Amino acid sequence: MRSTAKKPVAHIHPMIGDKRIAWIDLARVLAIACIVGFHVAYEFTLDDSLRQIGYIGASLFFIISGFMLAKHDPNLASFGTDYVKWLWNRYARIAALYYPTLIVIFVLFGSQVSDAGFIDLVKHILFLNGMSSALTYSIVSPAWFIIPLISLYALYPAINNLMKRHPAVLTVACAISLAIRLSKPAWVSAYPLFFIADFCFGMAFAQGRRDIFMLSPLMLAFAGPVMALPYAVFALFSLIPNMRVLGFASFIGRHTFEIFLFHESLMKALLGKWKVFGMDTLGSTAVLAVCLGAVALAAGPLSIMLKKMDGFDVQGQV
Repeated sequence: MRSTAKKPVAHIHPMIGDKRIAWIDLARVLAIACIVGFHVAYEFTLDDSLRQIGYIGASLFFIISGFMLAKHDPNLASFGTDYVKWLWNRYARIAALYYPTLIVIFVLFGSQVSDAGFIDLVKHILFLNGMSSALTYSIVSPAWFIIPLISLYALYPAINNLMKRHPAVLTVACAISLAIRLSKPAWVSAYPLFFIADFCFGMAFAQGRRDIFMLSPLMLAFAGPVMALPYAVFALFSLIPNMRVLGFASFIGRHTFEIFLFHESLMKALLGKWKVFGMDTLGSTAVLAVCLGAVALAAGPLSIMLKKMDGFDVQGQV
């Protein structure tokens, strides 16, 4: 799969050429397993110490995102017309799955997932829910992840340009993340700069950097030893030979976004904690599963339609 400065393509799968990157797929499997595992375990135990497991998964996803952008769009380093097309294509891919999921869960569960009503839904659609602690984790609580992700996508050309010119930018990014994590201790945050170290590390890794600055993430251990763990895990995964991955790993690697958005509501419905219009557990779960299945099937065509809205190029992987 190719990407040029003149015709950027919104690549969203871990592929180079026509081959998937096996270790990226496996890293994605581990990341989503950490996130889903945390939510399931926390649902039964309410043990806050489990949040560090969710952090490992979230951090890995930000590292992978930076890595894949730098691999597929290494020459995107300015905010011109090509950048607008590129960013719109990425937005369209996210919106095509995220918005219908939001609407389905909001309509089916109403006040069970939101106390603020319609205004909550609007703020999620505009990515403004992160401005309020009461709304950051409402409706689809794992979707907080999308706010910093979109923000880092928007900043990618500037970050890419700086990192190519100044290797020490990675160290600066790690220092920024460390300062934020020390000032407001938390395992995750919708604040974009919270994960800028993870994103920049992935980019530097894709650029083939193996210099002393690549050790900069170790400073995050000052905010907690586990904070530095995802970087080592990612580096270890990169040592896996690029072989053909098992079918389940490839499938999960392609559908981590769907799993990310769907798993909470399915878990709550299965446990009888969220009900669809007063239905029993089986009925609620069945209705939700059918609706989310329809959302998943419609996301691809909807993404293509959104990309075509302003005549943007839609070549490449959808």
